[in-house]
Amino acid sequence: MKWLSYLLFASMATSSFSASAAIFSYITEAVGTPANARYTYVIERWDEENDYTPSPCAGWSRCYININHKHNAAGQPGSVAKNLVEVTGLRTMKEVRARVLQSTGFPISGTTQHVGDPLSKNQECVGLFYQNIRSGLVESSGYLLPGSLCGIAPPPVGACRISESSININYGDIDEVNLPNATKSTTFNVTCNQEMSVIVIASGSDNGQVKLRSDNSLKANLYLNNRVPGQNGVPIHVSANGSTPVQITSELIVNGRVNAGPFAGAGSVILTMP
Repeated sequence: MKWLSYLLFASMATSSFSASAAIFSYITEAVGTPANARYTYVIERWDEENDYTPSPCAGWSRCYININHKHNAAGQPGSVAKNLVEVTGLRTMKEVRARVLQSTGFPISGTTQHVGDPLSKNQECVGLFYQNIRSGLVESSGYLLPGSLCGIAPPPVGACRISESSININYGDIDEVNLPNATKSTTFNVTCNQEMSVIVIASGSDNGQVKLRSDNSLKANLYLNNRVPGQNGVPIHVSANGSTPVQITSELIVNGRVNAGPFAGAGSVILTMP
């Protein structure tokens, strides 16, 4: 029996990465100038948290989770785009995530505005912020939640992008016996309009894996530049108006019997700031 398959990866630019469970967000469109821009954003998902990661605002007298944008070079927020929920008194990120999920589902999409100083090396993004206010603009009110992968604005407002609008990995015809751990690779390019150091991350929506069958019988792990796990990321340097190639590899993971027929999935390749 044969399987004809492919993986399709959307390409976006993002910033801000840490080792906690990932909160994925990105900007799909940026219009205007770096000092006066309107962003269309997607908060894609919030991966499951462990039982122990503390909430960064656990000891605050008031804490709210808001959709906001990184407004200044210190990473502080601008004007609240949307208040999601109050999380005052919650001790862990797991509790905070659960409270957010009680108030909204993912993905969340919308628009927001940045009016202020243009950012250069530390670029604009839209994501989930913890703040001590639920509306208005107070820069000292909070920061991005830990674990945020927060999408920077693409050019011309932002600095960097992935050249390819989509990245295809095609396994072609493959026998059942060859499915486990089968790998395929391709290359894409990162370009920037100014000299930048960035981290490239590849991830699927299933806790970093790409789901290829709805019954979970087949998934794919992602790797960058040989065997670096995609969600760990690889650092690269891009010269002004230059281009840097990156290799992406998928590895098939089999769970039980995989029925014959085509399979496909989609993931994201994103850029983060160191």
